[in-house]
Amino acid sequence: MKRILYFAIFSVVLFSSCTNNGSSASLANSQQVASVFLTDGPNCHPDPLFQGPWQRYISVNLDIVGIQYYAKDSLSKDSVWKAPNFVETTVNVAALANGDSTLLTMINIPAGEKVHKIKFLLGKNSTVVLSDSTVKKLNIRERSDSAIVIRVMENPASVRFSIMLDFDIAHSIVMGPNGNFFLAPIMRGFIMEQCASIVGFVSPKKVATKVFVVNNSDTITTVSDTLRSNMFKLSGLHDGQYVVQFMPLTGTTVTATKTVSVKGGRIEDMGVVKVN
Repeated sequence: MKRILYFAIFSVVLFSSCTNNGSSASLANSQQVASVFLTDGPNCHPDPLFQGPWQRYISVNLDIVGIQYYAKDSLSKDSVWKAPNFVETTVNVAALANGDSTLLTMINIPAGEKVHKIKFLLGKNSTVVLSDSTVKKLNIRERSDSAIVIRVMENPASVRFSIMLDFDIAHSIVMGPNGNFFLAPIMRGFIMEQCASIVGFVSPKKVATKVFVVNNSDTITTVSDTLRSNMFKLSGLHDGQYVVQFMPLTGTTVTATKTVSVKGGRIEDMGVVKVN
């Protein structure tokens, strides 16, 4: 039997709605369908001064064996873990950035049921391919308590909605002193229909650039895609005004700063941003 590891993804409250789009009381007798997607933050090491073959990853292949959610059973009134249908799959999350994502599963939520938590399950076959094409196994450290999960604060007031799981490659992979690689997963989640996004293009087109905003204590980051006219996209933003900063991927200095206001569910287009 394949061994399955349940691991802690993030220890703070996630999935609070970006906007308040009405009460869910009207859905008391309606089944909801939640589509669960996976995307990725930047695939570069967070320390720009670090030199080595793993500063950038060609691919990060996650062996995903299941998604579970914790909800109150409509019949017994007890809260239980439920496992929707899921076929084990390997996803290269390094290829999912700047708006690209993959559908992991669809959860059918019975009428009157409220999702409280979501659990992400990995198998033992995750790997990372370094920039020199070396393939390394991604190890997961054993944990005595594996019950820490993503918490859902509020289900949206709509029959269908989408949950985005944003995996942070840059801070989730740790190289041990013996050259082994460990997965210490960090992930944030948001309801796509209730959150805003910022998009744009970086000029010059061939200068890969880190683009980031600071949202309270959380830094939301991406890297512009030079294969797509150097476009960038920051998602999962609450209503408000954001200071967007730009830094060359190989540099240590912010070369452009812009201010953008966003409001729930909308995409704010910054157009072309010149960084030097």
